[in-house]
Amino acid sequence: MSPPDRFSGSRVGTSVRWCVLTWALALAACGGSKPARQPTTPAAKAAAPKPASDAEVTYTDLPPEPQPATATPAPPPPAPEPAAAALTGPKPPTLDLPADKRSAIVQEQLRKADQALKARDADTAMRAARAALDADESSVPAMIRLAHAYYLKGYDDKVEAVLTIAKRQREGDQSPVLWMLLGLTYDRTHREDEALSAYERSTSLRPDYIAALHNKGTIYLKRKRYADAVNVFERLVSLQSQSARAHTYLGAAYRGRSADDPTARDTLLRKAEMELKLAQQINPGYAPAYFNLGILYLDADPFPGLDGLPRMQSAQKFLAEYKQRAGPGGVPIVDDHIAAAQKGIEREQKALERKKKKDAQQQKKKAGDK
Repeated sequence: MSPPDRFSGSRVGTSVRWCVLTWALALAACGGSKPARQPTTPAAKAAAPKPASDAEVTYTDLPPEPQPATATPAPPPPAPEPAAAALTGPKPPTLDLPADKRSAIVQEQLRKADQALKARDADTAMRAARAALDADESSVPAMIRLAHAYYLKGYDDKVEAVLTIAKRQREGDQSPVLWMLLGLTYDRTHREDEALSAYERSTSLRPDYIAALHNKGTIYLKRKRYADAVNVFERLVSLQSQSARAHTYLGAAYRGRSADDPTARDTLLRKAEMELKLAQQINPGYAPAYFNLGILYLDADPFPGLDGLPRMQSAQKFLAEYKQRAGPGGVPIVDDHIAAAQKGIEREQKALERKKKKDAQQQKKKAGDK
């Protein structure tokens, strides 16, 4: 998937850096530059990143196998609103069954819904979730599966309607999956503030929820909240040490942070470089890592331990590799960045030639004085 076009970067002195986020949502968070240097890359229109896929929504509320009832449990408390009646019509006959039989029906239908959702079969998932609600109209897990199926169908209003009922119960309000689905729906309907709040709520309930962490961190990057983005993606890398995407986003966050913290600028730029190179090692085919490393070298002037000419040559090299690996689906403006790198190479070469001439003249003058 997961989302990039070009995002405005961090500010240093009077210059404003812009960075492109690739089609796969690899953010190019901006690094620092000398105030006297003009931006080497043209500004481009910013676009919102896509969230992590709904395929990354995971459920943990079902037991691995059906659990036989040893005693007839007390019936569940009534929901704030009868979900089955509100969503599926008149009261079904299964509501009159004993509680243990209704519970077994719910568990079986939830399993069917989960299998269908994994296969992205929204219609089957809807039928299974509705059957679970026929047996227990207050079942929060069934409401969440139904909302997930609605999300796959693109029925955003229905997603919100079902989850609004579900979250009135404590079980729903405490469900990280419910808040993740709400965040995805808000994201898709261009309500970024609400989406961020939902992802933050989801990760507060499940700190290791990878998809919600990714989406939250992506919004932090877009909003230039680089310190927050660093915290999120450091957490992601600790959970997914072999994820090229996680390392790429962390590199982008370090790059943006480098302009916000001048005292740690060089250290952060080096960290950004390390993360992006590590992403390439983990997955040599992950194109966004090459794009972000190219932009890092292109705009970070000066770069610690790297002179101007090799810096620009490296920028051009990695941008060209990105273009080759991304193919037709890559960021169109990459050609502008490659051209900017070429101009930078020519500029640095001319500067070196001038320096050589000046040094030669000074040597001549010293020899004449002798």
